[in-house]
Amino acid sequence: MSESRCAIFCDFDGTLARRDVGYHLYNRFTGGRCNELIPDWKAGTLSTRDCLLKEAAMFRGEPDEVFAFLDTFELNPGFVEFAALATRCNIPLHIISDGLDVYINHILTRHGINDIPVICNHARLVDGGMVLEFPYDDPHNTGGGVCKGDRIAEYRRGQKGPLTIIFIGDGLSDIGALPQTDILFAKKDLARYCDRRNIPYTAFDTFHDITGELVARSLFVP
Repeated sequence: MSESRCAIFCDFDGTLARRDVGYHLYNRFTGGRCNELIPDWKAGTLSTRDCLLKEAAMFRGEPDEVFAFLDTFELNPGFVEFAALATRCNIPLHIISDGLDVYINHILTRHGINDIPVICNHARLVDGGMVLEFPYDDPHNTGGGVCKGDRIAEYRRGQKGPLTIIFIGDGLSDIGALPQTDILFAKKDLARYCDRRNIPYTAFDTFHDITGELVARSLFVP
């Protein structure tokens, strides 16, 4: 393994989970009304935090039907093996998401994963609706519930010596992590963003791809 210590931060929706769980959850339990918010969010005129709050206000669903719906989502192939190898190589792995713990924790637990730290927004299913809280918000935040760059910088400051940050993501909510990232794995909207700005990254589809690349770089030892 390289002398430089590593830590991995991984997005959830569309990255660790094969599909964007948050989008499909809101689409299902807002009757599709959440889609009217997407153009403003992509244009940057609606912050992620405000978008989440508006979606939560539209949300109607009882816990049993919500969790039954969440049981239809699967992890990206190769993640379980990837996480086990990171543990064996003594490389800390964190999930960092602007999504919600109500579905992230449920899906992880269903796949037998209970030991990976999760940084995300908090949601409660109350009286057929949803209430959001933002435990990782900052006063200077740019509009997301979780400022990924700030959280990674905070982690880096708490470590001693050189640290290589590996970030894995797929979407626009991952852009804030880029200044704190040393090795980037990207796809979809995040990859297109990096292409337009000549930001180097390694493309991936499944976690088998990422594992292979980290083995080739001698950061993972199989």
